[in-house]
Amino acid sequence: MLFVNYKIRAPIEEVRSVLIDNNLVVDKEKFDTSAGTPKMRFKEKGDRLKITCEMTGKATRDNGFLVGTYFSGKLTEKNGVTALRGIILTAPIYHLILILLLAFFVYRCIVVGGFSVLPICLAVFDIFMFWGEFKKQSIIKRYIFRAFKITYANLRERE
Repeated sequence: MLFVNYKIRAPIEEVRSVLIDNNLVVDKEKFDTSAGTPKMRFKEKGDRLKITCEMTGKATRDNGFLVGTYFSGKLTEKNGVTALRGIILTAPIYHLILILLLAFFVYRCIVVGGFSVLPICLAVFDIFMFWGEFKKQSIIKRYIFRAFKITYANLRERE
């Protein structure tokens, strides 16, 4: 889980247009292309914004694990300052269930007074299974930061 909170003195339309232009933001960024090239998909509902990341151009199809990794946030403008606030999550439904299951196992271990390797195995399995999805969190955060950086550079060119 990563929190995002960026502000820029620019019109909201300009920030939104740069965020949505996937080619502009991804072209000059260097990524490890062994896992594919990131492609961002956007959904807007009012001032709410949802960005999902899909790795394209690799041998296998990117499995989003039903929900996958995504940014969910709000794009607002106040007094000429545009702010993007939100959170980046990876498979939140699955991880909520996993946390509840791990808490149950730890509770049972304490009540019984024993030790079980099952919670450790589940945690290690989760890390290995979602390693590629967890990497997408930093890719989405870099994408958003780069979009704000490009918006700032565009504003500087016009002055």
